[in-house]
Amino acid sequence: MVRVWTGGLLASVSLIALTQSAGAQEILLDGIVITSSKTEERAIDALSGSSAVSREVIDEQFSGSDVSKILNTIPGVTTSQTGSDTAVAVNVRGLQDFGRVNVLIEGARQNFQRSGHNANGSFYIEPEMIGSVDVTRGPTSMIYGSGAIGGVVAFNLLNADNILKEGEYAAIRTNTSYGTNDDGKLGSGTVAMRSGNFDILGQSNYRDSEDYEDGGGNTIKDTGDKTKSNMINARWRPAPGHQITGTLIDFTSEFVDSQNGVGTRRDTTVENNQYTLGYTFESPSNPLIDFSAKIYRNDTGLDQFSVTNPLSNRYFDIKTEGFDINNTSRFGSGNFKFALTYGGDGVYDEVETFDTAGYGSALTPGGKRSLEGAFIQNQLTMFNFVELITALRYDRYELDSAANSAEGDRVSPKVTLGVTPVTGVTVFGTYAEGYRAPSTTETLIDGAHPFPAFNLLPNPNLTPEVAHNWEGGVNFKFDGVLKQNDAFRAKVTGFRNQVDDYIDAVYIDNLGNNPCGPPFFSCFLDDTFQYVNIASALIQGVELEASYDARSWFAIVTAQHITGKNEDTGEKLVTVLPDRVSGTLGFRFLDERLVAGTRVTLVDSHDAGSTEAGSVYPASDSYALVDLFAQYQFNENATLNLNVDNLFDKEYLQYLNQQNSPGLNARVGLTMRFGAQ
Repeated sequence: MVRVWTGGLLASVSLIALTQSAGAQEILLDGIVITSSKTEERAIDALSGSSAVSREVIDEQFSGSDVSKILNTIPGVTTSQTGSDTAVAVNVRGLQDFGRVNVLIEGARQNFQRSGHNANGSFYIEPEMIGSVDVTRGPTSMIYGSGAIGGVVAFNLLNADNILKEGEYAAIRTNTSYGTNDDGKLGSGTVAMRSGNFDILGQSNYRDSEDYEDGGGNTIKDTGDKTKSNMINARWRPAPGHQITGTLIDFTSEFVDSQNGVGTRRDTTVENNQYTLGYTFESPSNPLIDFSAKIYRNDTGLDQFSVTNPLSNRYFDIKTEGFDINNTSRFGSGNFKFALTYGGDGVYDEVETFDTAGYGSALTPGGKRSLEGAFIQNQLTMFNFVELITALRYDRYELDSAANSAEGDRVSPKVTLGVTPVTGVTVFGTYAEGYRAPSTTETLIDGAHPFPAFNLLPNPNLTPEVAHNWEGGVNFKFDGVLKQNDAFRAKVTGFRNQVDDYIDAVYIDNLGNNPCGPPFFSCFLDDTFQYVNIASALIQGVELEASYDARSWFAIVTAQHITGKNEDTGEKLVTVLPDRVSGTLGFRFLDERLVAGTRVTLVDSHDAGSTEAGSVYPASDSYALVDLFAQYQFNENATLNLNVDNLFDKEYLQYLNQQNSPGLNARVGLTMRFGAQ
């Protein structure tokens, strides 16, 4: 592990393993990303803060784990999750909530949100379904969707190629695992078939867990769940260059929603259904045609009934429909090569909420929102060592409810210059702007908060956020550094993201009686809560991701140091991430059939900062974690995984969470696979 001090603060450094399946040669920074430019490229070649996590990494290091474990190994990325809800929220470079991070599952946007004492924006996914994760940090990914001033996190689903080996027409894979802390059980079955130019994959999963214990031996109440999910992913190639894809996800989770068993406890059922239909055509003979189109629908419904009063119920439903159409035309030759990408996208949200007590529907109001955009980007490569990317994006939005409406539009530019002065070293710099429209909740919230009560005021005059992001970095890519078959990759990125008209919550305690004091009724008078624009928020930092693979052992180093403040008041932004250090060192034995390693994570203490509305996030103390992982491949049909999380049973609270994380948890998993040729 590495500890770096910058300005008296800990600059976070993560050491992540370069992990791959036995015999595989690809290393982590060689993973494919699309979110940086809408065209496929390796993360190490992207002129942006981009990372990719493959299915092999997930299986080898995180078998049977949750999405947070996977994402928290990426620099600049932290998740927020409550133990009493299976939803996950993502924070990228200190930005989260209300679509500031565009989360995609197989291209479908995840816009579910309900207000409470957690993040305002979350998604549901079964980790067994994930084929890879593609992350680009910052608004440099602005052509990939409206509102993504924090970045884009794209989950790609498993397909038949992940299961079938060459020459097989059918295969089945099962995965079972058990965790000791929460009595967590996982059962997963995947079937894949191929016939000619058609293939299909189907998967079914079931998870069952009880309340877990933190490192102090305290039971964190209402943290168990029962979750089942199903997925179908089909592909058809009717002619050379043409491909039609279709996916379906059915996700259902049951749990008790509460604040560690305190206050109102609600039996909760979440149902998430996603459908996507895509078409691509890469012309074998015409480089001007590389076309992609996708439409999708994402329905998320959360129903709750009070444990003590079955007549008290509420629900939060959001339906998201969208499309994404683009084409890349490649032309030029010799010393000047062009890749011109152009297209458009749209997202349409319909939010419906209900609460017999009225509070849920006041905090998360119903309404409709539409986001549309069009973009054009030119990627010019000159003399094979200079790359110039220029882009423009046009965005417009509309919000509508029974009481209020709002609309707006803007054009945002992007310019990136990359130079490779010597083979293996690329220096790049970017200026990019991003545009985020206010959400239905920020604009339309209206009503009263439960005890201690205060008024919730709408603000139809909210101005969209505009991000101005400067970013620079260096990519390093070398093979055969110390020995013939080794590889070294590194990416260093610095950024300065200024967000004008940043939307934040303001709480005004008009009578100075917060918390409520005598007389009792005074807490119901005049106090107000409202989302408003602050003049500017400034977030800046440095990230590092470096890897070395000597085949017999491997290591990746990543680092982040991020600061953020409200430039009007000088106060630290509540959602800025704490400094973090983690380190993983792994070894391969027995012709790489056995891979074993350890991950050490150090996180600095972090207070929540403050806003006029206060902070819903408690401060967190510094902590150190040690995790172990091992994978042994008996043969091509059987693989055993062992993971030990929080080896020394540390009691800790992850910043942005409301409850202590689990203590020592040992997980054992067995994967069986059988194929037919």
